[in-house]
Amino acid sequence: MQQILKKIILIITLISLNLINPGLKSFAIGNVDWFLLKENNDGKEWIDLGSIKILENNELSVLTKYFENPSKTKTKGETNLYLMRINCTRREYKDISINGIPTFKPKWKSSNNDELIDIVLNKSCSELKS
Repeated sequence: MQQILKKIILIITLISLNLINPGLKSFAIGNVDWFLLKENNDGKEWIDLGSIKILENNELSVLTKYFENPSKTKTKGETNLYLMRINCTRREYKDISINGIPTFKPKWKSSNNDELIDIVLNKSCSELKS
């Protein structure tokens, strides 16, 4: 029951987000090009290559998907979608939305040597250069 409720909330959020930001239309209707970047003990990280949008000041936005492996505290893995804004010059990012829900005043962060975030930054910024 809880999974169904989560899916309904996600669908409603995506539809609402699509009305607010038409640039995410392909995300809302499921037209994505997931590319698996890396899998490690923490989980798996994908980016949607078709979602990369070049912004000003050497920045871009990209849709990512992260599957967190089950752990001692969580018996089931969890998947989350992130719309990230990345500054390729400073190698910083901020999560603009999580699972379709906009974040309030997101702050720029460094990867802090997180292997999965580093690979998102590397792949996304390499697409900016090509």
